[in-house]
Amino acid sequence: MKKQTGIWLDARQAFLIHLLDGKMEHYQHIKSDFDEGRIKGGARSSTPWGPQDTTSETKILERKKHQLSEYFERLKDQVLDSEELFLFGPSEAKKGLEKAIKEDKNFKPALLAVEPADQMTQNQMIARVKKFFGF
Repeated sequence: MKKQTGIWLDARQAFLIHLLDGKMEHYQHIKSDFDEGRIKGGARSSTPWGPQDTTSETKILERKKHQLSEYFERLKDQVLDSEELFLFGPSEAKKGLEKAIKEDKNFKPALLAVEPADQMTQNQMIARVKKFFGF
């Protein structure tokens, strides 16, 4: 029995399609818990009558980086029992997950391909994964 998984993802959510011997076994939706809200804290501007609260750009980027790495770890944990993996989606998040997978030397599923894709319905995602794996 061969287990294959396709993941459609962007920075906000991921849809995992698990196939077992070419048949749909499981469909899973995972939210990233990505927080795009304002960061509390910061420092007052040194210019008179300047902005009351400024947050450095590096603090915002660092927070985004940590949230994405936690999201990628959760996705990797969901596919550990698969043998083959296919990533697709509209944003750069798929490339971030690909990089996280390649950096993890002990990651078991073989990453076969990373392809661009637009927004899709659930049925379109399932059809794309089945077509990729030849079913």
